[in-house]
Amino acid sequence: MAAFPFLKHLGIYGYRRETLLRLTALPVSPLEQAEKLEQLRALENGIAIAVVKVNYQSVGVDVPGDLSRVEDLLGKKLT
Repeated sequence: MAAFPFLKHLGIYGYRRETLLRLTALPVSPLEQAEKLEQLRALENGIAIAVVKVNYQSVGVDVPGDLSRVEDLLGKKLT
């Protein structure tokens, strides 16, 4: 058991056009650069991010090999 509760992160971000234009005009912060998490730029500049808990497991797609694995999973579910 973990020493503290934790959640699995599924990152889907949707921004309004104005917010996205503002966000991309802001400089990359040292924390964002160190962590490689672009959402930190938003948080560090006062742009709120909503978080929603869901009750299902997800499959990550981070590299091309992951995409093939998910396509296989979806193909098996659909047939």
